This record gives sequence, C-alpha cells and structure tokens, in this order.
Amino acid sequence: MHIQIAEHIKLAPLVESDAADILKTVNLSRAGLGKFLPWVEGVNNIESAKKYILDRVNSGLNGSRWFKIYYKDNLSGIFAVKSICPELNVSGLGYWLSSDAQGNGIISQVITRVPIILKNISAKVIEFRCLEQNVASIKIALKSGASLVGTIPNFVSVDNTRQQLNIYQVAL
Repeated sequence: MHIQIAEHIKLAPLVESDAADILKTVNLSRAGLGKFLPWVEGVNNIESAKKYILDRVNSGLNGSRWFKIYYKDNLSGIFAVKSICPELNVSGLGYWLSSDAQGNGIISQVITRVPIILKNISAKVIEFRCLEQNVASIKIALKSGASLVGTIPNFVSVDNTRQQLNIYQVAL
C-alpha cells in the first residue's frame, strides 16, 4: 500500500529489504539525527539496520504501522504510527527525516493525511513525544494544533545534558 501525500511525497511500507537504503540515509544524516534519536548510534551496518526495521515492523504494538518516506523519489526518512492505545483512543506518531529533506514541510504534509492512514481505526487523538531541545519536532506538533499535555523529566541524556520528554496531543 503506497500513500501519495503530495506530488513529490509518498509513503510506502517499511520492509526488511530497505536495510541498505535506511543505513545509507542514516549515515548521511547521523550527526543531526543522533542529537535526538538514541537508536542512531546502534544503526551502523546492514545487520543493525535490518534489526532497526524488524524491531519496529514486528513490535506487536496495537495499530503499529511503519512507512518509509520518499521525497522526490529518494528514501528520505521514516514515518510511523507507533501504536494506538485502544482504551484512550490515542495514536502515537514517530518520524525522522534525512538532513537534505528537512525544511520542505514533508512531515507537516504527512500529518495532514494521518486521518486517511488511520481510517477504520478508533484513534481520536494523535500524540507527539519530543525531546525539549528538538525545536523542529516541537514546531511540527504545534503546527498540527497539538498542545503540551505533559512532560517526563530527565528522560534521556544527549551530549551530557539531561532532557525532558514533552508530550503533545491534538484531537483528530
């Protein structure tokens, strides 16, 4: 299932055979991605890229759906419905983009299509979890209409600085 988001943006299911392309994309953007995504350091060869993919697509979490993002026909990142909590009807989203694809409004455009991605699912709220210093992801959450609903203090250490995790939500 491919989802056309805009003329130059489409989503396709993430599969194990994407490992070489994922590794290449991570390698090209390692410094920027590593500031906010703890898994980046561990994705450093084909086997670890396969593990990255399989851990996500086989997570077993309710409603989990993982996609690769194509921008101008180049694999440029990942977008995911990480899980859906059936009791709260909350869908957690995740995403990352290569440095060369950032700044083109790609994730904002993908998020406008989330209701289509989630059709026939009971989710009524989407949730963004962003480290407090991840200004780009916070801007995406706020642009989508999300509000800060909570924080998890001292969530992770990045560059020897403890950061809290901000939780934003918006109704679908």
